[in-house]
Amino acid sequence: MQQQPRISSIDAVRALALLGILLVHSHDQFNIYFASLPESWLDPFTNWVYKNMLLAKAFLVFSFLFGLSFVLQMSRAAVRGIDFRLRFCWRLILLAVFGLIHSFFYCGDILLIFAVTGFVPVMVWKVRTRYIAAAAALCFLQPFALYNYFAGQPEILFDWYGEVCRALGMPGAPASSTATFVEMGAWNVTCGVVHSFLYMIYTYRVWALLGFFLTGIVAGRLRLFEENPRRFLIIGACGAGAYVAALCFLHLWAEAHGMQTVSRLWVNEAFVFMFVPLVAWLLSRPVWSKLSSILLPIGRCTLTCYITQSIIMLWLICNYGMGWGPHLSTSAYMGLGAALYILQLVACHLWLRKFKYGPLEGIWRKLTRIGLQPR
Repeated sequence: MQQQPRISSIDAVRALALLGILLVHSHDQFNIYFASLPESWLDPFTNWVYKNMLLAKAFLVFSFLFGLSFVLQMSRAAVRGIDFRLRFCWRLILLAVFGLIHSFFYCGDILLIFAVTGFVPVMVWKVRTRYIAAAAALCFLQPFALYNYFAGQPEILFDWYGEVCRALGMPGAPASSTATFVEMGAWNVTCGVVHSFLYMIYTYRVWALLGFFLTGIVAGRLRLFEENPRRFLIIGACGAGAYVAALCFLHLWAEAHGMQTVSRLWVNEAFVFMFVPLVAWLLSRPVWSKLSSILLPIGRCTLTCYITQSIIMLWLICNYGMGWGPHLSTSAYMGLGAALYILQLVACHLWLRKFKYGPLEGIWRKLTRIGLQPR
């Protein structure tokens, strides 16, 4: 197996997915949820963008890229005659540590969930590609959500979520207007983490996440996302067709028959199949090469940027920081997130002029390679 080079267009897609996640978190006030916010004339537009272009989609793009990155790491190790599975498991444990640290600041962390579910690609690494593709398709079909719909109990998992919270005696989050940094952080890394995992289960998003992990493995093995613009366009066109079909199903039938949960999951999944290859195709075109080169550094520093954007934004909006939160409209929140992203772009360009990896990426890599012979 030949060593696979780093795919620049995928790094650029990762950078755009990071922007999407930041805007989603900003719209949701980083889960602080102040009682009331001032309104802006831009709010209807930003709410539409949030609901139709960002919500539950950006993190699925990351899920696909996670599976793809797993294949690339395994393949590069195989070229050197190394079975990287145990080392990848150690890498996941380190990612969980980053996730716990991040959770102290922000209770919506996705790193810990990725770290736990990331053992699935390791377990199926030796499985034939066609079986992995079939398992991914089954995840995308959302059989549990379908079963609960046809059984006439579409809210059963939400009810289960409430029962688990009561059984565990989990208190609600501290009041954002009075909580100290330590009080909020202590709740985040205990009850907040539990809420995050339960949320992934009762919304059925965990199956979409696993499906894209597996799809990333299939794409990596078939080398679908190497620099081949024609291939990007064909896959993206198929994804666009699936996305339009899912939207039509949602608005023409599902909403009228109480099947919104399943159909919206399908819409989000199809969106990723459209978004990733089409954006990769656009960024591979000469006319867009400048934008791709601008995005590449932040695409290589996503761990650092993902964690620091939460720390910075929460310091700006919480009462233990600048306290801006109650005074910003929804549009202002998203504008502030976009401004932070631009600052991170500049910072990543400056950092990568002198260093090969982002700050946290470099630490993660060094800790991952503990015990390996230098090369």
